[in-house]
Amino acid sequence: MNSQKDPGSTSTPTKSLASFASNVAYAKLAEHEKHETLRHLLDTLGACAAGIEQPIVQAVSELCRKNDVAQGDVPVIGSTLSADVLTASYLMAAAGHALEMDDGNREGSIHPGTVVVPAALAMAHRQNVDADTLLSAVIAGYEVAVSIAECLHPHASKRGFQTTPVAGTLGAAAAAGRVLGLDPNDMESALGIAASSSSGIFAYLSGGGNIKKLHPAHAAREGVFAALLAQQGIVQGPRNVAETRAGVLQAFGGLEQWTGKPESRQELAVVRSYLKPYPCCRHIHPAIDALLRLRIDHGLQPGEVAGISVGTYEAAMPHASLPWDTLNVAQLSFPYVMAVAMLNGAVDLPAFSPENRNDESVARLAAKVSVHVDPECNALYPANGPARVTVTLNDGSSHELFVPEPIGSPDLPLSDQALVEKFCLATTQVLSRDDAHALAASSLAGNTLPDARALMRILAA
Repeated sequence: MNSQKDPGSTSTPTKSLASFASNVAYAKLAEHEKHETLRHLLDTLGACAAGIEQPIVQAVSELCRKNDVAQGDVPVIGSTLSADVLTASYLMAAAGHALEMDDGNREGSIHPGTVVVPAALAMAHRQNVDADTLLSAVIAGYEVAVSIAECLHPHASKRGFQTTPVAGTLGAAAAAGRVLGLDPNDMESALGIAASSSSGIFAYLSGGGNIKKLHPAHAAREGVFAALLAQQGIVQGPRNVAETRAGVLQAFGGLEQWTGKPESRQELAVVRSYLKPYPCCRHIHPAIDALLRLRIDHGLQPGEVAGISVGTYEAAMPHASLPWDTLNVAQLSFPYVMAVAMLNGAVDLPAFSPENRNDESVARLAAKVSVHVDPECNALYPANGPARVTVTLNDGSSHELFVPEPIGSPDLPLSDQALVEKFCLATTQVLSRDDAHALAASSLAGNTLPDARALMRILAA
């Protein structure tokens, strides 16, 4: 663990996380840690700006307005709406996950940014804090959410729980609590309170897929509220809530004991998380990388393809045969995404338009995609995110490629240039390309990031 975390012999895992969250200071981090924090903040801001116009986010926004919920001065990124701190964090978190553009951590199978950043940002605006405090809150939230998720996965998912809303609620509480300046004792209380609001199940894979988009929103809102409750002393959260009897790990993962993060994971959570190059489920990314490389290396044309076989790991198999009748499910569907990659030589947001989803040529190629558990891939996951793709041609010949790690992972990072380009595309509704490029490039170059209120004004419609 980072040196800023309390290493005392009497410390429990939860207390250690609470102490870290209370005391972490962006200014004291190593340069690569600062840089990665900025990268994940910018990536999530872009995801929020791009997703705010999605129908489910707009519908929830309208519901809040009609019921007089959205009353406050916290801007919602990408929109003209201002709301209270709870509703603003909720809507931004929903927007951040709406287009499957947000970051993640494979070992924890969690999307931390879409929960942590909206919680930190909304509270930072409320408290009118500087950029260093905002960034410190982001680091605190990632560390808590990811550390717990890494221990929960894959145990929680096998029991039907999604780690993003389960561990993310505690991460949001840590981020909001860091902005509020909670001491370790109150921070631990906030984590305890947040744990009682943790939830989120995988039932959406069998239908009702768009509820997945609200999982981070529930977590962000409840985490922020938990931090406020702890600050005011209204509720005393249970201590040692991660590892205690009936705590998070036992309740959601069936785990009886926890001794904290494995010693092999020394980097900060934000450093060991990934950024997405494609707007779809991360489980599909290594297969996309393999297929696109095969397509280029062998000059493959869609019309000569007889079959596309994808070898993956067991955790990815719920996505093996999903349909693509809606945007939400298409972004999770192996057959659809692989067909699009083969046809277009790219996987981008336009690929998921209604026109493309109804394209008969996509359907014909998707019918040729098969997905199975590959023993080597399964043995490597979750330490790695591999895929093996075999393309068989009409003449009987075939080409195969094994990809041990997808682009965007800590070992194969998305370049700053690619991240800036992604940010520019994501923020087209609120910023000119020149302004978006200047903000992202300047921040990543080490120049001062605007304070929370100024940053949110820049990104408001």
